[in-house]
Amino acid sequence: MEEHSAPKRKRRRGKVLEEAILDAAWEQLSACSAEEFTFDNVAARAHTSKPVLYRRWPNRTELFVAAVRRHRGRAAIERPDTGTLRGDVISILLQLNSKQADAVMVLAKFGVYADWLGVSAHELYERTMMSDRPSIMMAIENARTRGDITCELPESLLRMPGELGRAIILRDMRPLSEADIIATVDELFLPLVDHYERLARATGDR
Repeated sequence: MEEHSAPKRKRRRGKVLEEAILDAAWEQLSACSAEEFTFDNVAARAHTSKPVLYRRWPNRTELFVAAVRRHRGRAAIERPDTGTLRGDVISILLQLNSKQADAVMVLAKFGVYADWLGVSAHELYERTMMSDRPSIMMAIENARTRGDITCELPESLLRMPGELGRAIILRDMRPLSEADIIATVDELFLPLVDHYERLARATGDR
């Protein structure tokens, strides 16, 4: 009688192993409480050992940051091309909402335990940002190419839609509704863009 055995798991090394661990860490972050984010649990989920994790990340904070950054990097925002500033901004915010709301909620959950991880909630947020450049700049660049915007816009305005969206997600612990996004664009962002555009034209006419 022939014996049948399960195929041996292929040994993972280097980048393949690291990505598998970070995927397991993200799954642990998403599914479990902060107290359960341990090297033991992540190693078990990744089918590896604690020493393998410790060779790459010295503590839970570094593993947390690496896992969130990998997730956010895989959820990159695509440049829209709707033909209007309004359409492009809405497209970007919808993408942020669908692709990165879960990362914001994980950060919120772990922000409560930031001291337990040995860092501040602000540091966790700053270290898991992928870029200081607001995603909304893609819409602004499209508008400048079309000639729809000619003035300079303050950094605070460029960051406002994304920051407001994150604040609502943190408050409600759920992704935004499409109505929330449209209201942000129509009632706050676009009127302020129009204000700065009119101000620039008035100053230029003097």
